[in-house]
Amino acid sequence: MAGRLRQILLSIAGLLTALVAIAAEAAAPNVVPSPRVQAAVVVRAAPSAASEPLARLRPGEALPLAGEIPNWYRVLLPDGSTGYVSKAWTDVVAEVAPAAPLWRVHFVDVGTGLATFVEGPDFTLVYDGGSNDDKATGAANRFLAYIKKVRPDLQVIDHLILSHPHQDHVQLLPDLFDAYQVRNVWDSGRVHEICGYRAFLTKIQAEPGITYHDAHPAGGLHSVALAPDPHCPGPSVPLNVSIPHGAPIVRGLVVELGANAKMTFLHADLTHYPNAVNRNSLPIRLDLGGARLLFMGDAEAGDRDDEPTDAPRANSVEGQVLTCCAAEIKADLLVAGHHGSRTSSRIAFLNAVDAKIFVIASGPFKYGPRVLPDPSIVTELRSRGELWETDFDDAHCRTDTAKIGPDNDQPGGCDNIMVRVPANGPPLVNYERIFD
Repeated sequence: MAGRLRQILLSIAGLLTALVAIAAEAAAPNVVPSPRVQAAVVVRAAPSAASEPLARLRPGEALPLAGEIPNWYRVLLPDGSTGYVSKAWTDVVAEVAPAAPLWRVHFVDVGTGLATFVEGPDFTLVYDGGSNDDKATGAANRFLAYIKKVRPDLQVIDHLILSHPHQDHVQLLPDLFDAYQVRNVWDSGRVHEICGYRAFLTKIQAEPGITYHDAHPAGGLHSVALAPDPHCPGPSVPLNVSIPHGAPIVRGLVVELGANAKMTFLHADLTHYPNAVNRNSLPIRLDLGGARLLFMGDAEAGDRDDEPTDAPRANSVEGQVLTCCAAEIKADLLVAGHHGSRTSSRIAFLNAVDAKIFVIASGPFKYGPRVLPDPSIVTELRSRGELWETDFDDAHCRTDTAKIGPDNDQPGGCDNIMVRVPANGPPLVNYERIFD
């Protein structure tokens, strides 16, 4: 009883602290870019043009004023740290009160891969968690380190969605089952033999109280039997799991997440396409208040030899989603399919989505002979609005010690992207530089 009371008191204290911070932010003067700024003002770690860039302050955005010295304003960043902006490119305005965010969407820099954590006042959600180069698990799991840093009080993940079982989407997920109670897993049901997916299924089977959803008809068991793989950690033993099915995933399925928040599945296919696991991607749309966020996983539109102006191929995930659900894919923010590859994001699709904010989660790992994103996709998305990339500063990140997770000689942990979604109004985006 005493432990439960302490937990309640801590929760109340945390809520009061957050309310005080929001009230202080609303009352304080704010720093905004001057009217002559076209792109952004760099927020620096010290009052010097040669110091490290921490973030970017774009037209339409504001940061609370924390102080000033000659030629520089000190501003408060969303993670509680401070930085400096040049007075020559900024103005101070009184009582700019941005709406308090009800939902936060974190795109975690895990090197080459996608890892997304969504938190609302009454639910939490994970969409993918994997990497092709930053593959450390256990205590060195960077995705888990990030979640623990931003939500040290967290005990439950309500929904965990695996878009498809590729390493750069699944590798870091199994550790989450050891750290949190996972209530619902959403998976296409397409089986893949890789180590990360084997561990993922093993954790699901062992998780008490979990409900597993895939594209199989309701009822029965999701039974998987795979031969031993000596390359996987631990004893080399066969994989044999039998997981009860929950409600099936079908196109158009709407899942209520919490007050004024829902998730819609736009495609589901568990067919075993040889060497084409991307075709099993689960695209979803999150409706958070009045904002729509579209996640495409590795959904593709066709081959690399196709032109961006070509229509998505009819049998592709992007093509099927565009054909069935053009009105349903309109969104404020698009997480670009397949890490910004030109196999995705055809012009017709982008026109239907009509987003003004774009996120690309990628890194230095080579997919065949190339590193993603493709320059043509980057150029196209920038022409349509804001583009945020988790590989924003990979070269510096290799040796940067001020990042989340292990400090080593590879990128990852630096260029996390934070999307703040108020109850009313557009999403607000910035880079989230946190460290442990």
